[in-house]
Amino acid sequence: MLKHWKDLMKGIFKKPTQVCKQNGTHETTRMDINSVPMVRIHWVDARDTETGWMDIKDIIKAPLANCMEVGWMMVNNDEKVVIMRSWCKDKDDNSGGGVTAIPSGWVKKIEYLSVGHADVRN
Repeated sequence: MLKHWKDLMKGIFKKPTQVCKQNGTHETTRMDINSVPMVRIHWVDARDTETGWMDIKDIIKAPLANCMEVGWMMVNNDEKVVIMRSWCKDKDDNSGGGVTAIPSGWVKKIEYLSVGHADVRN
């Protein structure tokens, strides 16, 4: 699956990132958001229990938190999965928000989503 993911992500940017000769930083390029998969990811996270004294039986039974996240899957590799929930589509902007990085070992399932209906408003 990782090989397929790398093939899919090759076309994410409309042109390669270039290094700026003046200051050595990377110039940002326009991202093609339509080439990034929209997903719902199921993952487990740490869960804090109540404070104070607890019976050992209850401590042993302490559950994990079962979580879901929806957004564009920006990274999916052996280390982590990175989900971006918001993207600015202004032509002079190239930024996203609501970013969650999840260790790959915590991910239980990735569902790929598609648009079935659009309600366009003026």
